[in-house]
Amino acid sequence: MGNNINNKVENWNRGEIRSLMTIVLDNIRRRIFTGEFRPGQKINESEIAVNLGISRSPVREAFRILERDGLITTLPRKGTYITDISLKDLEELFEVRKILECYALDCIKKRAKKSPDKIKPMIEELEKNLLKKHDPFSVISGFHYSLLELTNNSRLIELYKILAVSLRRYWLIYHSKKGQQDISLEHHQAILNSLKKGDYPGTKTLLKKHIRYVKGIVGERVREILSS
Repeated sequence: MGNNINNKVENWNRGEIRSLMTIVLDNIRRRIFTGEFRPGQKINESEIAVNLGISRSPVREAFRILERDGLITTLPRKGTYITDISLKDLEELFEVRKILECYALDCIKKRAKKSPDKIKPMIEELEKNLLKKHDPFSVISGFHYSLLELTNNSRLIELYKILAVSLRRYWLIYHSKKGQQDISLEHHQAILNSLKKGDYPGTKTLLKKHIRYVKGIVGERVREILSS
């Protein structure tokens, strides 16, 4: 299972001080995204702890985050498994995502007509936040969730939160590919530019294009994982 934890300690000496839990988290995420840990494969806290030469406590904490992210699933009295993925699941989730986000634009349009002075500074604030460097592992707080918040529709936002739990696995796969954050930034800026102009049909077209692009990138990686 890769090199011993001592190799990581060298990184600490270079100023990258990270917790043992974060090291475990990065290790397991990497092995999931590279396909070393297969969908449906059972993984064990004790085995990972022994292989890394650490106690089970940081591994247990890492497992909690991985389960929250939808990367692993714990079944009572059966154990913990790498969450299954499929092209069908990807297709269905992204179709629902497209429906919710496009409807969100309709809600924003209605809100902008009623309160243009209120919605304009909120869009500007969204643009300021776009320039901040976000942790891809906290996607629920990213651009698309912030876009949904502009609707002020609590039911829609709650639905999106539920969807985001299932989407997180695919979002993480997307962000694990080098260069995608920069591409997403370009797409999001274009969406915002269109939104600021009040061009809602154009904004919706750009949003759909972005969602289709992300689904394509993730779909390629899912095929690689399932066929390897």
